[in-house]
Amino acid sequence: MCRLLKRLLCVILFITISACNNSDVYPISTFGEDLEVINSVISPVILKDRERQIVVSSEFQGRIFTSTSQGLGGTSYGWFNKNILLSDSVLVNRSKIGGEGRIWFGPDQGPNTIFFKIDEKTGEKLHAAPKDLNTLSFNILAQSSGSVKLGNKLHIENLKGFHFNIEVERKIELLKEDYVSNFLSNSFSNNLSYVAYKTNTKMTNVGEQDWSKETGLLSLWDLGCYHPTPKTTVIIPLKENVDNATVYFTEIDSTRIVVKDKVLYYKADANYLNKIGTLPEYTLPYFGSYSPELNSLTIVKFSFNSLDKEYVNAHPVNVENQYRGDVINVFNDGKWGEVGPFGPFYELETSSPAKELKVGESVSHFQEVYHFKGSKKELNKISISVLGVSIKDIEIALP
Repeated sequence: MCRLLKRLLCVILFITISACNNSDVYPISTFGEDLEVINSVISPVILKDRERQIVVSSEFQGRIFTSTSQGLGGTSYGWFNKNILLSDSVLVNRSKIGGEGRIWFGPDQGPNTIFFKIDEKTGEKLHAAPKDLNTLSFNILAQSSGSVKLGNKLHIENLKGFHFNIEVERKIELLKEDYVSNFLSNSFSNNLSYVAYKTNTKMTNVGEQDWSKETGLLSLWDLGCYHPTPKTTVIIPLKENVDNATVYFTEIDSTRIVVKDKVLYYKADANYLNKIGTLPEYTLPYFGSYSPELNSLTIVKFSFNSLDKEYVNAHPVNVENQYRGDVINVFNDGKWGEVGPFGPFYELETSSPAKELKVGESVSHFQEVYHFKGSKKELNKISISVLGVSIKDIEIALP
């Protein structure tokens, strides 16, 4: 009864926050407000280093719901679906919650997809997330004030009818100041507000069959949902200039995507449903996003070996080569015909390579996420140091 009352109060709080925010920017709660909503439903793990905190859930498969660089009153960096979280069906809809760090498995489209099934009665192809991804909790395997390790075994079936039995272990740790300072080198400043964390996920084939390309492969897929603003821009440094990125769902033009001087700029304003990606031959192991409205810069650094050439292809149309897929993906929410919007949010996503795992073999994938908040001068130093472009370059890249 107590938890139900808290949930009702959180619904009222959520509606109030949405009504009172600046209309030029989508509603963004404080970390404390988001934490109150989460606490009304589950008992999360809070990793904390002074004002820097992240919310991790074992009930939602090692998901990072959100983070803050400025304590309870600071901006909540992650977006998650409060309507679903506060609904009675939440524990059978875990895959739809969002959050700024969740583990999925690719591909979600194409002949090897794990997000569709064939209806036995009609023969129709129906969209459906794997049951375990929607209903299974993870176990806490180890925990300290700054890190937590979680995991469980999952069963996943692809459209071809191949059964994957996997064991997943996911370690999440808050990154300390000396680690962040070393990463940024001379661009680090004590005037910055920041929070940073690392996720390292391992997937092991614990079934009775080796995996093969013919029957389909899985990849580890790490996705983060963030709050968009009208001028949010994603920045993806490239090994070389490309004519365009991989484009999904809808067409886009130079008002939304530009490649200049080996850097891809993409508008992430949650105002047009679209998705892009970069192939391994063009990929570097870092990218980010910048919001002038929020005075914030996000950097994602991830595991990537240029010798790995094969990634699952999740394109819904271009399916000729099922192992010529993207390493980086960016999803922009919005409305397209009768579809969407789903948030509003945008996603920064990275994937592991596709591996033919024999029984007992594993593949791992890590991400480091850095949120920086501060003056344009301080953010500019980081942007130049890590992404190779200035804040001015980012601001004038797109109309």
